[in-house]
Amino acid sequence: MGASKDQETTTDTDTSSDDKNVFNQRFAQGRLKGTIEHLRNEAGGDVELTRQALSDFFELDRQNMHDHFQGRLEYARHIIARRDAADKGMIEYGLQTLKWSFLLNAGAIAVVLAYIGSAANKSGGSIAAYTPIIREMWPFVAGCVAVTLSGAAGYFNFCYFEAAMPSPEALNNFLATTSTQWPLARVQLPEETPQEFNKRFGWWVSASRNAAIGLAVVSAALFALGAVLIMEVILS
Repeated sequence: MGASKDQETTTDTDTSSDDKNVFNQRFAQGRLKGTIEHLRNEAGGDVELTRQALSDFFELDRQNMHDHFQGRLEYARHIIARRDAADKGMIEYGLQTLKWSFLLNAGAIAVVLAYIGSAANKSGGSIAAYTPIIREMWPFVAGCVAVTLSGAAGYFNFCYFEAAMPSPEALNNFLATTSTQWPLARVQLPEETPQEFNKRFGWWVSASRNAAIGLAVVSAALFALGAVLIMEVILS
């Protein structure tokens, strides 16, 4: 009984290996014999001509398979290069935007406080007299907080985007000629279709990206609001 199970297991393994064999996939079940018969008929039964035609046929078949592999390899290289360029671009633009937004709000706080200190020293009065101006500085403070939150959201977006890309292992398996599906993302379940995965995980990528962009815009808007409020207090 045990031997029978071992034999069945071996047979199943051999069958599985045969299913993954490219030659068996393309020429099993009599297709090779049919190809040879077709070439023999076209060659008029000439053995040497048939042999040469068969050799040329397999050479062309190997070339087509090589071209197919090179196409997949080029796709993998393109994905890796594009992801590298996109990562660098997003990091650079994101850092520059957040840096300038933070400097605008923090700089506005420093300028207003310097103005209050200078005015108080010249007039010899108390800083409490400038409470209305200090009170209207809240948009600048909120803008600095928004920048910090935007940076955190951008970091999470980068992490989610990275998780949604194929892993090096998946890309390596994709290069095999027996591969029949696109490479899975890092956090994609094996039984998930691309549509199901995008529906389940794509929301996190979009939400974190929108949060980062929205908070950066809010930070800029708060700077403008703070400038208007401060000018109204000074001019009133």
